[in-house]
Amino acid sequence: MKKIALLVYLLFATSFTPIAAKFIVEEVSPLSLAFIRFGIADILLLIIFFFRKNNFKIDKSDLLRFLILGALVLPINQFCFLEGVSLSTASHSGVTYSLTPLFAYLISIKIKHEKYSHGKLFSILLSIIGIIVIFYENFVNSNKSTTLSGDILLLCAVSSWAFYLTLSKDMVAKYGALKTSTISFSTGLIMYIPIFLYDLPNFSLAKMSFYGGLAFFHLTILVAFGSYFVFTWSSKYISVSSLTTSMNSSPLITIIFSWILLKENLSYFFIIGTVITMAGVFLSQRYSDFKENINPEISA
Repeated sequence: MKKIALLVYLLFATSFTPIAAKFIVEEVSPLSLAFIRFGIADILLLIIFFFRKNNFKIDKSDLLRFLILGALVLPINQFCFLEGVSLSTASHSGVTYSLTPLFAYLISIKIKHEKYSHGKLFSILLSIIGIIVIFYENFVNSNKSTTLSGDILLLCAVSSWAFYLTLSKDMVAKYGALKTSTISFSTGLIMYIPIFLYDLPNFSLAKMSFYGGLAFFHLTILVAFGSYFVFTWSSKYISVSSLTTSMNSSPLITIIFSWILLKENLSYFFIIGTVITMAGVFLSQRYSDFKENINPEISA
């Protein structure tokens, strides 16, 4: 029962994040929203951080790493994600973020955290082809729509998030997940202050609706703050293979509810591109799980 509850929470949080973001960016400035969202999440993390008697002491050699992590998780990632969603669609965001494991894998190879695997090459190429198919329609209609610009920003958001996940591995192993997340969030928040002050004249809650409030709660409490603990707990009760397989359905749920709740148009190009992309992601993770079951020492 506990495993089911954790999977349901993670699936709900992941699937509805692009939808919640699309709702709220129509009512609140994306630039200000990022600061307030992570500001509240960081305050809640700090409460837990100090309650557990943690401190901010780190080795001087890790200072640059935490500055990079802070920049990736907030100024870069949140700007690209929220601005991207505002210009594109929730369904496009859901599909694009499904590429995070592939981006993280390629980055891990570059920094030598992972070994190159020929078995993943086909799945990576398949995912790229799928994204090209999705982008093609928006490229043709680029003069009539902002979707292409939004999709490019979403790809940048996925890249920055993959970089954050990959580069934070060593810090999590050294300082723990709570300390790493808290310091990264706090550092990113400080870096974001000039952007927030610049955008402050555009910040207003006057247009926020009931659904916008629910969307803000989802992004702030359930995702930015709550998912940290759920992801930590889930690793104790759920295998990585079961977790990744379950999360593969997240983009499909996003697409369905984007069509139902946001009335987003699902073109043939988008549907075909999504199928190709998800096939690539699925094959990539299935291959990784297969190798882990044979020999954990050579898992990709």
